[in-house]
Formats: sequence, C-alpha cells, structure tokens
Amino acid sequence: QAAEEARNRLIKTTTEYTNDLKQKLNNLSDELRQGQEDNDFIETDLQQWIQKLEELKKELHNSTTVTIQEDSTPLVSKILIGNQNTFDVFERVCGTAEIKENGCLVVKNNSSKHTEIRGQNEYNTGRHKVSFRIEQLASGGWIFFGIISKAEPMQTSSYSSPSSYGWSNQNQIFSGAAGQIISGETIEIVENDTITLLIDCNQKTVRLENDRLNKSIQQLVDINKCPFPWQLHLNLYLANTRVRILNSSN
Repeated sequence: QAAEEARNRLIKTTTEYTNDLKQKLNNLSDELRQGQEDNDFIETDLQQWIQKLEELKKELHNSTTVTIQEDSTPLVSKILIGNQNTFDVFERVCGTAEIKENGCLVVKNNSSKHTEIRGQNEYNTGRHKVSFRIEQLASGGWIFFGIISKAEPMQTSSYSSPSSYGWSNQNQIFSGAAGQIISGETIEIVENDTITLLIDCNQKTVRLENDRLNKSIQQLVDINKCPFPWQLHLNLYLANTRVRILNSSN
C-alpha cells in the first residue's frame, strides 16, 4: 500500500509539472499566433518572445525533481514524495527598482519608496517552492513576500491590493482584503536570511519559511479574492534593498 501511495503521488506530481509547462507553451503559442494574425508586432515584442522561449528552455533543462525519503515506523516503511525548487524569475516592476542577472536579482534604487515586483510564472495547479536570499536589507527595513492574482493591476502599494496574500517582516498579515492590514505574528527577515515561499494551488495555501529560524507560517487563500493564475509577489521599500531568487542554476 505504501508503494502504491508513493507511485500515485509521484505520477500526480510529474503530471502537474508537465501540465504547467504545457500551459505556458500554449500561452506563448497563442501570443505568437495572435501577433502574426494582427501583423502589428514590433522589435520589443520579438525580444520578449525570445526571452520567454529562453526561460522555458531553462525550465525544461532544470526540470522539477522529487526527493524520496524513507519514513521508518514499526513494521511499515512509508515512502514520502516531495517537490524541489520551482524555476521562476523576477519579470515586472512597478516603482523604483531594477531587475538584473536575467531576472534572478532585484535591486531597489537609492530612494525609499514602495515598489512591487512580480515573478514570471503563472501558478494554476500543483505545489511550488521558490527560495530567496536577502542580499541587502538595512536594519528596520520593510519587506513583503507573498502571492497575487495575475489579473490584479500593478501598483506601488501592491501589498494592499484586493488579491494580495502574504506577510511583511513588521508583524503585518495581508489576506486578500483591499487596504486591510492584520496585526499578527509573522517571521523575522533580516539581511543574509534565506526565505522560502511554498505555493500550493491544490490546497489553496501559501506558506513562508525562514531557514535560519526553522520557522514557517501559512495562510489559506480565498480564490474568490485571489483567482488563478497566481504570481510570485514581492514589495520592497528601503533604498538599496537586494533580493535574489535561488534557482538551481544560479
């Protein structure tokens, strides 16, 4: 029975990952077809399409893997299947920051203003894990990690958007209520920390972990407030803050 459960879990995990890649390829194919039919694309459109193809190529090259762990109990040895890191990159900014190193690094400029950053991936199904390193964050610096619906317009105060779910490092929780900030226990985030965001589309949850503290917090996502697809969502404030995505290739 344990082997059968593990086999089914493995099939489900790989199927979800494959379907996610297929959806991205279909979306890009639709964009290319529409551009050809309309015949109104420009050089920047071509550059964006080429970049998307390159990112998909990287994602295929860094295909998701699973870990097999033996959970030993009396008489029964149960096999556990777990997801590894998802390949994502920073893609869009609203505010005063710059994306560098092919989307792996975001850097605030020398002004302290709220800035929204979104990832490239669209999350509809499956479980996804994205890790970050806080390369620079001055003492007392404000930072937000979470998700947001792709349909949500970008804005500098994105943490208070109606579909924003996540946490700041200043004891603030954001749960899909426009402009509403809930005070509560969050996770300390300081310079050099490694932070992991776990996005579970199947269970409709988002979880934040701090490796240094070995601590995590989780929220249940209301898909009426935050409809699929979801995207990676950061908001930075303090000047010169630097955050890096820890993909397997960098």
